Amino acid sequence: MKNFWQSLLLALQFFTVLPVHKELSLTKGTVTGMFAFLPWVGALMGTATAAVIYSLTEWTASSEILLSFVIIGLFALFTGGLHLDGFIDMGDAYFSYRDRERRLEILDDPRVGAFGVLSVLFLVLGKFVILHELLVQHKFALWMLIFIPLLTRVGMSFYFMSLKCSKEKGLAYFFKSHIKQYVLISFMLITLIVAYTIVFLIAGFTFVPIVLLVVLAIALVVFRQFTMRNFGGVSGDLLGASIEGMEVVLWITLLLCA
Repeated sequence: MKNFWQSLLLALQFFTVLPVHKELSLTKGTVTGMFAFLPWVGALMGTATAAVIYSLTEWTASSEILLSFVIIGLFALFTGGLHLDGFIDMGDAYFSYRDRERRLEILDDPRVGAFGVLSVLFLVLGKFVILHELLVQHKFALWMLIFIPLLTRVGMSFYFMSLKCSKEKGLAYFFKSHIKQYVLISFMLITLIVAYTIVFLIAGFTFVPIVLLVVLAIALVVFRQFTMRNFGGVSGDLLGASIEGMEVVLWITLLLCA
């Protein structure tokens, strides 16, 4: 039970802005548990966002533009911009067109370059346009706000487990060395089963969630190859970038087939 609570608190401490002012042990059990809880932390953020959007649509005359902005803003707020920061660093590194070693140095550089700014600008604008279109075309449903963050974090875990780290140092390397891989895979599969059961109960049986899973798997394979070719492995920034990128891909999928 102690490991259970410590794992949950670690997930909140490392991946949200919730103030968890407590020293927690980083053992193989708690680190594995932290990643096991991560999809549900994403679902929790999605639930809070869904509650705000429901309130705005029911009790105010908020436009689709405002609702799209609120959705993007709340997720950035809940994560402290952590994943957006990873996407910025990846954009800076990739579009530098340098060799692999130099790209890894750019990933670690806290400064933001023009390519990083442009990358995140297109990411946020793209997400904004997609959400706006979903709302305008009446294809948007509140369960999507909960399901998409959960699904992308499941995907991130499989992505993380499938690759070596680009450097043998740093937080990502530490986490990688403390993950019980087969235990985490089991948790991720259970998470998918529970999540899909809930979605089908809420939204009724539809092929859309199944299509999302197929698209996610394809996106993971493509991004994994991109990562190996350009960075030689995974890093903390690339984990954040994977979540942001997969979210956009899944929102596009919903727009096309919802």
